[in-house]
Amino acid sequence: MLVVSNIDLEADVPSMKPSRFIKSTVKDFILNINNDYRYMKTGYYVSLYAEVLGDKVIPATRDIIDAYRVPVLLLRAMKAGVTVPPHIVTGSVKHITSEFSFPVVVFAVNPFSSNGFRVANNRSALYRAVKSLSMNYKYAVCAQPLMGPIATYKAFFGKCWTGDRHVEENSRKVYETFKIPLCKLHIQHVNGEAYLCGLQHLSLDEISMQDIGKISHEIGKLFREGGFD
Repeated sequence: MLVVSNIDLEADVPSMKPSRFIKSTVKDFILNINNDYRYMKTGYYVSLYAEVLGDKVIPATRDIIDAYRVPVLLLRAMKAGVTVPPHIVTGSVKHITSEFSFPVVVFAVNPFSSNGFRVANNRSALYRAVKSLSMNYKYAVCAQPLMGPIATYKAFFGKCWTGDRHVEENSRKVYETFKIPLCKLHIQHVNGEAYLCGLQHLSLDEISMQDIGKISHEIGKLFREGGFD
């Protein structure tokens, strides 16, 4: 088992930097630890290269693509028992306003986005959000009603450490479904429930030394317990 990581970890496990791994011919189980798994980013290419070598890898490229596309994320998560909000995929502001009242939250779907979101409280703001997140209407967007406040949580191997059992249960199920080791989860809080809205990459600046300790602990635990299935 080999950890390929662009983060300096504290875990005493076999590891390699992505730049070295992509030049290697390693035959092993690959645990890909990266702050950003988006399409055409280093984290994605590590998993792709592992699959080309015939290695088993977490996360798989199929799961990466699905997790970073909000409509597919929500569909697969819902099938796994995660609570998700109503949503539509469209490029039409008229379609959005015919389905939902304001405020509305809009997520990018295009593969080159940073996967952020915007909240629109009126039609003018909605036009601006859709134009921006669709890359000037080249792609659709995923629109959802804003039913409650949105909070963003770091998730490492499906753990959030929030003290909110609904958030923690959703985080666990998302990891079991997609096996994305490091990410942020966007959650709407509505009447005591937690609705998964989206998943986003972490910037390196967002990963603290305390986070590195948590990530390293989870990796060490996985190696000791052999929990890679």
